[in-house]
Amino acid sequence: MCSSPLVGRERERRLLREAAAPGTLTLLAGAAGTGKTRLAGELHDPPRTTVLTGHCPPGAEPFPFAPLVEALRRAPVPAGLSPLCGALRTLLPEHADRLPAAPETAAHPAVADHRLYRALTELLDALPPAVLVLEDVHWADPATRGLLAYLAPRLPARLALVLTYRPEDLPRTFPVAALAARTPPGTGHRALTLGPLDPDDLLDLARHALPGAAPTAEDARRLHAWTGGLPLAAAETLRHLAARSRGPAPVPAVPDRPPVPPALRDWILHRLHGLDRDTRRLVRAACVLDGPAPEALLARVADLGPARTDRALSRACRSGLLTPAGPADLAPATPLVAHVCRAALPHGKRRRLNRAALEALAARPDPPHARLARHAREAGMAQEWTDHAERAAARALEQGEDAAAVALLRDALTRPDLAPRRRRDLALSLGRAALTGVSAEHAVAHLREVLSAPGLPAAERGEPRMELGLLLLNQASQNRTARGELVRAAAELAERPDLAARAMCALAVPRSTPDSVDTHRRWMEQALAAAHRSRDAAVARTVAVNHATLLAQIGDPAAWEAQPPAPGTRTGPDSLADRREFARGSLNLADAAVMLGHYERADRHLDAAAAWSGADDTPYIHESVRALRLTLDWARGRWQGLAQEADRRREAPRLAHLHPVTAELGLLRAALAQAQGDPALARALLVRIRPECPDAPHGDPGPRPRGAADRDGEPRPDHTVPVRAFAAGLLARAATARGEPARAWEHVEDLVSLIAAKGIWVWAADLVPGMEALLECGRGAVARDLCTRLRAGLRGTDAPAAATALLRLEAALARHHERYDRALLLYAEAEDAYRAMPRPYDAAQVREACARVHFARPHGEGAGAGVTALRAALEGYGELGATWDAARVRRLLRARGVSTAAVPGRPHRDRRLSPREGEITDLAARGRTNREIAELLHLSPRTVETHVANALSKLGLRSRRDLTPPPD
Repeated sequence: MCSSPLVGRERERRLLREAAAPGTLTLLAGAAGTGKTRLAGELHDPPRTTVLTGHCPPGAEPFPFAPLVEALRRAPVPAGLSPLCGALRTLLPEHADRLPAAPETAAHPAVADHRLYRALTELLDALPPAVLVLEDVHWADPATRGLLAYLAPRLPARLALVLTYRPEDLPRTFPVAALAARTPPGTGHRALTLGPLDPDDLLDLARHALPGAAPTAEDARRLHAWTGGLPLAAAETLRHLAARSRGPAPVPAVPDRPPVPPALRDWILHRLHGLDRDTRRLVRAACVLDGPAPEALLARVADLGPARTDRALSRACRSGLLTPAGPADLAPATPLVAHVCRAALPHGKRRRLNRAALEALAARPDPPHARLARHAREAGMAQEWTDHAERAAARALEQGEDAAAVALLRDALTRPDLAPRRRRDLALSLGRAALTGVSAEHAVAHLREVLSAPGLPAAERGEPRMELGLLLLNQASQNRTARGELVRAAAELAERPDLAARAMCALAVPRSTPDSVDTHRRWMEQALAAAHRSRDAAVARTVAVNHATLLAQIGDPAAWEAQPPAPGTRTGPDSLADRREFARGSLNLADAAVMLGHYERADRHLDAAAAWSGADDTPYIHESVRALRLTLDWARGRWQGLAQEADRRREAPRLAHLHPVTAELGLLRAALAQAQGDPALARALLVRIRPECPDAPHGDPGPRPRGAADRDGEPRPDHTVPVRAFAAGLLARAATARGEPARAWEHVEDLVSLIAAKGIWVWAADLVPGMEALLECGRGAVARDLCTRLRAGLRGTDAPAAATALLRLEAALARHHERYDRALLLYAEAEDAYRAMPRPYDAAQVREACARVHFARPHGEGAGAGVTALRAALEGYGELGATWDAARVRRLLRARGVSTAAVPGRPHRDRRLSPREGEITDLAARGRTNREIAELLHLSPRTVETHVANALSKLGLRSRRDLTPPPD
């Protein structure tokens, strides 16, 4: 197999080079595949002395002195050797011209052997300083073993002897380590043992083998778990992954179960087939069981008696294919070994072994149903497979292991001959388990299949329909489709108040449906009544959580007192469901607090949600918490590294179908891209959330109805109004900056109408840029009416973000009507409010708006104050890194005759460049054209061209293609 870079062996490499000194013996031990040959090869680099290497070949009858013959074949044999060395002519015919004549035939074989030992020792002593490396001496033939026993106490002074071997394959009659005891006093000797590599070492190896995939520490952890850190297995796996890669780098670079290259598979099978029959049976039984197993279980599955089992266990552990997994258990050495051995089993033998494992495990007092389901499936026992899978899933759900339950139920539902009622029950369990996860598409498909099957009574459709509606609502962002399913489920569950209450309280939380706030309140009243009738405390808590969520979403100050108390503060024990409900409620309140502008409150609720949930048992809440924390960082102006973190999480494959979270991260990334001068990326991300917007690409087929499918066939997400409003507000700001106020209003018009119909005006904060654009379109009366309705809609609410946005709209109206003092007063109040939240980006926008008010005063009386306000805005934008906004402000300052520098806080790339040249070369290095840079920085293309040419000259570059992008 091909060599790989030496990683994780720096200490051993140094020790081996130190040990390989003249007159020393070095023993290099290690299990198969640990890299002994690779390490010994380092003695050649740099070649300080001659290195002679010979290998002991495997085989029942190896020829005598095999490694010595190979090593000495190209040795610099000197002339003038004693007649004794003539005995080597038959062994080394290639050196016959330098060897004396052959002596007479010895009278006894022992005399002949002794003569050869003496001759080889003399030859080695006559060589120039050299290192003799004999590989795999566990396979050494008897003659070589005898020579080593003879040579150890007579080691030539100019010879270093290095022996490599596998302890597990060493014959009991040849204890290699005892050779060190045979060396005379004063002779140096050292023993080195190679173990597996750790994940950090494997990360170095992966980065060398997969440079384009940018492997991570998690990739290295997966590789270590799969291979056990065995260097040969890891290197071959990585080489195979590199050879298979095509197109964009895969994520993750190393999957949980990588493909097994043929060479590695055959190497493992060769080790297996080298064992005796009983040991092979025992190893195969362990690989079928695929986990820690006691000796008695292994013996029963392998069908071996006690004495044969003891011998086989000893050989299996010595071979390194089995390893202790506790005081009394054994397991395959690595998942890789188990996978290869199972895959190589003939079909009939694999079924028999799985049936034996099923029978043995089922006899336990507490049967492991998850393992039994797997063995039943592999044994072809369909009914037992389904039974055990269902029982294992139920146990997993009780213990909060929902992801394990999802995997078990999905597997069980692949059985084609399931009875309709059994399929319904399994799909229902799958729907419940998937509610806490990050991927619900399989559960949705199975529940729809159940609901579309003929013959299912209406009374039995309500519960699966409710689970379908909840999944569509939460994970899939199919709000309108979910509403239809939940309304039908509530009717079908009329006789089940406990379940009907869950459907009703889900309908009570406002989303993107056209239902008015009064409709949502009525659903909540019905849910509270149904929960009371059910007399189920768990249902009451679920409804209470959604009641608090409803109040928070509409800005009702009572929301923060309506959440159920935290676990541990009530009488009686707290169940897993209680803890999860509290975490869900905390997440919902945090989400509302971010939207409303209560950031400290959002922090507290996010901390509570994180404390009562985990990445494993409630990944939906866990990932939502992480995304909301990033949104808070955006709002507070903590932008350093935010784009990279948002991209990393947004592109994680496990979140591909968790649309609420990916939408949140996409919005965040779009907002950063727009502020930092990448409008194309911002627009591309925003039209995914607002596909009906006027800025959709020309290649897009245009607006689709709600629920229409994306190009990959998956229904297009129907995001909540606050999410769509955030996107619309960003698009409106971009349109206004391009001088297209009519387009800015188009971006927000439908959402303004929806919010007005629902009566939830706290959602309108992000839409104010589009409302302000009405003033530039000559539609001041409409803007005044919206301002009046917004003011009335916010009355009695606790929504700082919307209240401050109202101040901005009122200020814009005052400026439009030339009431400049009033406008400045309102803008000052808005800036103070933004600073208090804090929202520094919005505060800088308000400063910029103040400057425009000053400049609008007659006779230029506000020019000085306007310049001061623009400089303050520029400073705020610069501290954030808001390149797009800073460029607009600099253009305004230049128009007033005020010179400006590049954006403060963003140092240019090279001190040889001026600030403007550094800014332009940063953009050019990112692939922007001169025209795009000119439009972004409000310069002429000719000016940009001149700056690029000057920068290239200063940097000694011939082309802009030679520019490298700066780190973000």
